[in-house]
Amino acid sequence: MPRQKVKPKSTTTKKDKLQSKSANDEWVGLSFRVSPEFSREFKVYAAKNDFKLVDLLKEGFKALKKQRRQSQVR
Repeated sequence: MPRQKVKPKSTTTKKDKLQSKSANDEWVGLSFRVSPEFSREFKVYAAKNDFKLVDLLKEGFKALKKQRRQSQVR
């Protein structure tokens, strides 16, 4: 019978991985539906401007909040 190759065990345990993450590293799902046109435009813009989709969403939300704060001050 031929010998089977055994993958070496990782030295990092699940416990180590969980402990190394800070509270800011926790992620939750955010689900909503958009039109196919918006989805395509959003993805194309992100790709052309070297954004990850989540980063583009965060930047857009940040800009909107800033814009609204400024308009309330006036």
